[in-house]
Amino acid sequence: MATDLQSAYQRYFPLIREKCRRMLGDSDEAQDVAQETFIRLWRSGLQTSDPRQATAWIYRTSTNLAVDRLRQRRSAPPRAGAGLAEALPAGSSAEATLQRQQELAAYARHLPADALEAALMSRLDGLTQQEVAEVLQVSERTVRRLLQKLDAQVEHLRRTLGT
Repeated sequence: MATDLQSAYQRYFPLIREKCRRMLGDSDEAQDVAQETFIRLWRSGLQTSDPRQATAWIYRTSTNLAVDRLRQRRSAPPRAGAGLAEALPAGSSAEATLQRQQELAAYARHLPADALEAALMSRLDGLTQQEVAEVLQVSERTVRRLLQKLDAQVEHLRRTLGT
């Protein structure tokens, strides 16, 4: 791979592990997902001289693996309050963080993967719409449309699930 695996690991592993920890709320599980991401990168034999393509692959794979973990969890139904539509504020309480993680797990079972992935990057990780578009390899307009669609679906789920 033109983008050296060792260099990619050293540069992105801490970032991916932290992103997964925020998504999953569990450091050990985040470590596992980050490691699985790089194992898959190695197995894929991705051949690219464009570091942005490798970065996008790493980011998407780790997000998909974390979302899969969330979907597998058997969590309590989400409670009323702020949901996926808002970013996790810095310094939020442990209870609020747990609430958001439970909501995310519940919503992950019902939302389309592309919209959920865009929302995670935009609202949880704080990426701009342009950065999300680059990672997803779509236009900024598509990112806006995905986020708008997700907001409508989250509102519908809140009403349906009684949260």
